[in-house]
Amino acid sequence: MSGSPLLGDVISPPSVLDPAQTGPQLLSGVSRRTSLAAVAALAAPALTGRLRPIQLGRTYRSTGRSLGDLTGMLGANVITSTKSGPYGQQAAVLQALRDIGATWIRTRIHTGNRGQVAWINQLAASGIQVNGLVDLPGGKDSPEALVNMVATSLPGAIWSLEGPNEWNLKGGAGWVSELVAHQTRLWNAAKGNTVTRNIPIVGPALGMRKGYTELGDRTSIMDWGNIHLYTGGYVPGYRTDGVLQGERIVCGSKPIIVTETGWHNAAGWSGPHYYTPEDVAGLYAPRLLLEYFIRDVPKLSIYQLLDNPSAPNAREQNFGLMHTDLSRKPAFQSLANLHTILTRTYRTTGRPGQAAEFSFRGGPADLRSALVDRGDGRRLLFLWRSEASVYEPKTRQRLTPTPATATIEWGQSSSIQYFAPATSANAVRSEVTSVSSVSLGAEMQILEVSPS
Repeated sequence: MSGSPLLGDVISPPSVLDPAQTGPQLLSGVSRRTSLAAVAALAAPALTGRLRPIQLGRTYRSTGRSLGDLTGMLGANVITSTKSGPYGQQAAVLQALRDIGATWIRTRIHTGNRGQVAWINQLAASGIQVNGLVDLPGGKDSPEALVNMVATSLPGAIWSLEGPNEWNLKGGAGWVSELVAHQTRLWNAAKGNTVTRNIPIVGPALGMRKGYTELGDRTSIMDWGNIHLYTGGYVPGYRTDGVLQGERIVCGSKPIIVTETGWHNAAGWSGPHYYTPEDVAGLYAPRLLLEYFIRDVPKLSIYQLLDNPSAPNAREQNFGLMHTDLSRKPAFQSLANLHTILTRTYRTTGRPGQAAEFSFRGGPADLRSALVDRGDGRRLLFLWRSEASVYEPKTRQRLTPTPATATIEWGQSSSIQYFAPATSANAVRSEVTSVSSVSLGAEMQILEVSPS
């Protein structure tokens, strides 16, 4: 069902693993039948998005990736141009962003809106970076006017500027030339202004996972690639590698961010882009973030923070992490729990920066893993199953994946706390052990590891 790679495609990043401990890697050309029985997943980006294998039983020494790489990822799409409706409750919006650990927002910017300028400056002063989405070709606000507004009214508040949204679906037969012309104007205006020249220019996202070949190589007019990808009720990671590969045609080797992803919860919707129940999205939300983390995607924005009250059964109005009354959906709570787990304050223990030693002694074929260094002597080992599904979107059938056990052997006796962010921000159990066994269903598990 899922288009994401299985366990046999995963490799740890060379910058993380001690080369003396790794030995020769299994190559992606090894057949799945041969490799799946012999490998376990330890997270890992590759420029192409292809993930390669690690053998079960091999001992690894790793410091893990920086916690800041993970805590700096999450963002949300937020409407900042109005003081009415749910998005007008600015104090509550800011608190919600803080609670899920969002470090940035994506928002369409407009000229002549003093309230929006004031709100964006307030968000920036509160530590929330802003990616400003520009108007479409032929729209009211030209790229030059928007860049001038940023330079004069939002200096230091706009983290990045993003090209026109999904113009391949909105433009006509000449959409490529129109999009390239508009993006070039944005690039030239921003890079030609002394105030904005260092602001990253984000490429235009394409809609419906198509148009990459037609748009072609546009590395000269963007600093960051950009994708939109919704799984429509399927497991996180579904179609991810194919879309990242498509965007590489456009952005080359430049970093790729995700400016739209998420789920809609409109049960009355019966068309394409399938409905996802709120509890399913809650179970999948932490996995979604980690699926992009292991692919080295630096920024990901959920679409969107709040539902739109105008149409309770319309797809587009029900992508929110929160309802229109600002009550929190399960996906919001899962991400808030994850943020709490990631940002707990501890006294430093052991020797920060020292490599951890461990090996996978057993695990399911679809095991995923990521090791993160907290910087205080503790590490977080994230474990999940890429193919574990609790829901079939086409039929709306509920599924119950058979639990599978992952076994990790540590190089020494360690203190382990076990967390399940889709359930709670608190540890579900703890122990001192040299071998950890974790039962994995569809929920991501986090092992916080410190010297005993």
